Amino acid sequence: MTLTARPALSGLPKRHGAMTLDLVAPGPLTTIAPYAGKVEAVSQTLEKAHGLVLPATGTLTTSRSTSLQWFGRDMWLLSGVTPGAGLSAHAALTDQSDGWAVFDLTGPDGAAVMARLTPVDLRLSACPVGTAIRTEAEHMMVAITRTAPDNLRIIGFRSMAKSLAHAIETAMERVAAG
Repeated sequence: MTLTARPALSGLPKRHGAMTLDLVAPGPLTTIAPYAGKVEAVSQTLEKAHGLVLPATGTLTTSRSTSLQWFGRDMWLLSGVTPGAGLSAHAALTDQSDGWAVFDLTGPDGAAVMARLTPVDLRLSACPVGTAIRTEAEHMMVAITRTAPDNLRIIGFRSMAKSLAHAIETAMERVAAG
């Protein structure tokens, strides 16, 4: 039997008004959970292998096509690269690549769109570039990062990708309609 990878859903990008929703292929996704007392060792190993240190709670760091974001208590998500050698000696690593769908919501009204779906204030003044949040959107658990002034990256469970995309697109339509 041959297994073939398929995208989480089709039909994207979607555009409404000045907003675009698109599916992103971030490369490998790996959660990193440092063993007790190993946070500093994990950070040093990541810096040596990828040029990134563990970001503070609620933040994101990037280097070229690699990003590292806070993903919950004592957990970070490494995107775009397979973890470097030696990291598994200091942390539990779990490949999450097939478990998540990653969307970019681009345009000036991203916060207004997401205000219809999540209780978090995503305006640029409250959510500057480099912010990483875990919350819910339309009753689905998501991670949201601000990667640019006009871009929100939304990570949701792959099994709910179609529902999440539909909810975001509906909110986009409502914002575009005024």
